[in-house]
Amino acid sequence: MVIASAWRSWRAKEEFRILKHRKEMEWAAKIIQRHYIQWKRRQFFLHLLKILTPETESPICREWPVSHPKLQETNIILCKIYHRWRCHKYRMRFDQTARNRMREKVTASFIFKDRKSSYPRSVSHPFLGDYVRLRQNIQWKKICLETNDQYVVFADIVNKIARSSGKFVPILLVISTRSMLILDQRTLQIKYRIPASEIYRMSLSPFLDDVAVVHVRASSIANAETSSATSDATGCLFQSDLSKKKGDFVLQTGHVLEIVTKLFLVVQNAVGKAPEVNISTEFEANFGAQTVTFTFKCTGLPEVQPGQIRVLRRGNKMEVLV
Repeated sequence: MVIASAWRSWRAKEEFRILKHRKEMEWAAKIIQRHYIQWKRRQFFLHLLKILTPETESPICREWPVSHPKLQETNIILCKIYHRWRCHKYRMRFDQTARNRMREKVTASFIFKDRKSSYPRSVSHPFLGDYVRLRQNIQWKKICLETNDQYVVFADIVNKIARSSGKFVPILLVISTRSMLILDQRTLQIKYRIPASEIYRMSLSPFLDDVAVVHVRASSIANAETSSATSDATGCLFQSDLSKKKGDFVLQTGHVLEIVTKLFLVVQNAVGKAPEVNISTEFEANFGAQTVTFTFKCTGLPEVQPGQIRVLRRGNKMEVLV
């Protein structure tokens, strides 16, 4: 009995010692694990500090280190926070003018991506707007005050395609925040002024040509009233415009995507509704009392530069050979 009692006592003490040692080992393991994770976290942040150079502040940079599995969730959250921060920092670099240009580029992508063949080559080129420095022209400063077109968003010499023959006629196209104006490129005499509210559609082909048709509402009373109001100031009498409406305008220029994009935003801001942008190989245009069908035919040229198109007027059809 004494031996059995001593043996049971020894076995209980041994089990207690083993249990105590096991608990001490578990406690030590937790302490070591916690400190190890803290050390790995510190090492990760120090490594992150080294690799996050100014070059990685670009929003398109995809460099980001792989973390310890225990820090994977935190790593994903940090990556998202850092990306939002650098995007915010990138946006803060732009002034209001640059933000407007960025908005125009986003709008151009919305309109032309996967629809117009010439869009990819225009992505890297910024929309400059005033290509002829019209805002600095003294004569224009007087005209714009009379027509209330002080804010110019686009100005350049483009080709207006004649409705009857299809020939190119160089004109000065001006787009303000209120209207589209067609002027004589030498005298700056206003030939047409179309309020933004009168433009309801723009049509283009899906090819590499630079032709666009600006569709104007059939009852353009505002155009006639504005033309007569500006005739005294500019010395231009629009008797033909007052008696009949000319119809839609056909333009050809290397900046056709920029023109359509800016007109899209101007009309949207003016009437609160975006105009329709029709991209098709065939559509109709209104030339006064006559409706003409535009047909675009691709002749297989590898690349089309401005001027390498041919426009043929045949009765009620106008063919554009690309």
